[in-house]
Amino acid sequence: MNLTLPQRVYLMSYSPAKKDFITADLQFRGQRVQAAALIELVEAGLVGAEGGKAVRLGTEPPADAFLAEAWGEVSADTPHTWLTLIHSKAHTAEAPVRAQLLAAGVVKEPVHRRLGPLGHHHVVLSAPEEVRAVREATRDTVLNDADPATVPPADLATAVLCTEGEVSVLFDARERRAHRETLKAFAQRLDDRIPGLRMALLSSIVSHRSVGGGWS
Repeated sequence: MNLTLPQRVYLMSYSPAKKDFITADLQFRGQRVQAAALIELVEAGLVGAEGGKAVRLGTEPPADAFLAEAWGEVSADTPHTWLTLIHSKAHTAEAPVRAQLLAAGVVKEPVHRRLGPLGHHHVVLSAPEEVRAVREATRDTVLNDADPATVPPADLATAVLCTEGEVSVLFDARERRAHRETLKAFAQRLDDRIPGLRMALLSSIVSHRSVGGGWS
């Protein structure tokens, strides 16, 4: 399954056990997918991480529309803080990623949409086994206590963003306790690669939680 990092992170709030997306994990999804886009842009050499801030590199945007939008929001002249880039998209970043997944047929509209203010978020997986395979690949790196230096960047970033971004179903509380040191090492690896981004994600989450926000 060919997914961008934001799409991977979006799908990680799906619970194979419940065969559904977990409603509580909708909170802070906007921050998670925006942070994922910035990470993918750094890994692609399209955004630089200078002094804990972001600066746009290159002259051509990436082909993916969501990544291109995130790239366009980074200045080539004046470095932006990671917090500014993540926090400003907390309520708007989720919808275009969901639209991409719908267009690609990875998810589909439900036959019966749920009532309530969060009903518009409700989608159904079209190929749950394929998503499960992506999910398990990320889980295996943590549960096997892999050396962060050997972990594919997408798996490492997914594990860190979902752990720090409070996705409840990728790793349960027992797994997080048992593999605390591995998760810390993964986080440090990301910090070394992109200083300041992870802490910006956490700061945005704390800010929104204090006012009951973080819902798109």
